[in-house]
Amino acid sequence: MKNEMKNEMNRVVIISGEGEVGIIEAHTGRPTKRAVMARIKRERCGGDRWAKAIAHVDGAEGFDVETGEPVGWIREYDIVIKKILN
Repeated sequence: MKNEMKNEMNRVVIISGEGEVGIIEAHTGRPTKRAVMARIKRERCGGDRWAKAIAHVDGAEGFDVETGEPVGWIREYDIVIKKILN
């Protein structure tokens, strides 16, 4: 189970912002749920901002790291991750 989670957490984006507008950033820390949740907590700034993390599963599928709910993986997420790799 831990190895499965680690594989899924290799491609994670953090979406955060204020109001309705947010930015997309690649999670470059450790590929663990604990590390991603810590990053979300920092991004939320004690409630002044909102943040969520989406992990890639396969193709256009992903999941919300905090809730485990399935969400779509969009092209923009891949673009942000590729910028970090180059």
